[in-house]
Parts: sequence; C-alpha cells; structure tokens
Amino acid sequence: MIYKALTFLFGMVFLNMVLQILNVMKKVIIIAAVLGIGFVSKAQTFSIGPTGGFGHSWITNSTGDNKFNPAWNAGLSFIYSTRSNFGVGADVKYSAEGNKSTKAGVTTNINANYVRVPVKLIYFFGKPGSAVRPKISAGPSFGFLTESNETSSVSGVKVKTDINDIKSFDFGVTAAAGLNFRVAPRTWLNTDLAFYQGLTDMTKSNNSTQRNGNVGVNVGLLFGLGK
Repeated sequence: MIYKALTFLFGMVFLNMVLQILNVMKKVIIIAAVLGIGFVSKAQTFSIGPTGGFGHSWITNSTGDNKFNPAWNAGLSFIYSTRSNFGVGADVKYSAEGNKSTKAGVTTNINANYVRVPVKLIYFFGKPGSAVRPKISAGPSFGFLTESNETSSVSGVKVKTDINDIKSFDFGVTAAAGLNFRVAPRTWLNTDLAFYQGLTDMTKSNNSTQRNGNVGVNVGLLFGLGK
C-alpha cells in the first residue's frame, strides 16, 4: 500500500514538473511571436518544429518468443541552446508502442499507445553555426497512456480485446545520438538514433514486472525563432 502511494506521489510530482515546463515553453513562444524581442530573438537560441520516428518496441518478461514490433511516433520538438555546446530540449509526441510475440502457434500483438514527453540535456559537438553538428542527449521520459489493446492471431483468425491492466503513467530514461544539418538560415534537419528504457512496471499485475522499451530513428525539422 505504501509502495503504491509513493509511486502515485512520484508520478504526480513529475507530471506537475512536465506541465510547468510546457507552460514556460508556451509563454516563451507567445512572447517571441508577438513581441519579436527578448532573449529568444536576440540570441536566436530557441527552436521548434515537427518530429517523427520509426523503430522497434518491446515489453520485458513477455510470454513467448518476441518478434520485431513496428513502433512509430510523431509530434513537436523544442530546443533551447546557448552559444556554448549545451542545450535542453523536450518533445511532446504520440508514441505507438507495444510488443509482438508467438507461442504455441498463437501470435500476440500488444498495443500500448502513449503521449510521451521526453526532457533532454543535449551536448552539441563542433562550433555554433557549423553546417553539421553531431550531438548526444539523455534525460527522463514521461508517458501518459491513451489506448491499450491485444490482438491474438491463430490460423489467420484475429481476435482483438481491450487491456485494462496497463498503468496510465510510464516513466523511464531516454538516450540518443545524432546529427543536426543546417539546411537554411535558422533551419535544421534533426536526426538521431534514440533508445528508451522504462524504469517503472507498466502493468497493474503483481505476477511479474514488465517494462517498456524501444529503439528507433527520429527525423525532424527545427525552425529558429527570432530574426
């Protein structure tokens, strides 16, 4: 009982932190767009743009033999960087995840879809303004469940059912490495290979501990705000 209470409190604290971060970002965007002044436009250090990715996801301790499970995500990316090599960023994206496995001739697909908010500390190699800048990043990731279901297939016959034992909140860590390409003034093509590992049990069941995991390639465009 104490563990469940602490887990709930921990999730609420992080949720509040994420909402505060998003609220600050919203204010920064509005100020930059309406006034066109301030530190964002002067330093040209804040950027925003669409991002999407494709890869493979899994759930640990699943029954049967795990197979490749296509996973994808799409959303918005925000980055604030100074004239040094460091920056901070956050994504808000819809992420389709889950697991695919086979056992005794039965193929089981578990779909667990989240709104994910990874918050990242970024280190950029090279000099600011370079045409190509390698980068690495790492940080916490917060997941909010939107939908979960399971599809079982036997001899071409599929049966789809809803899943009620997946927790509404998922927490883990993400790490990535990639390249930023300057394709136009204040416009960058953002690419990276990202890995996510869940740290909390994603199911309500006490039978075993199961955690989300995924790896994939993300591509996006970032547009600098300011003159």
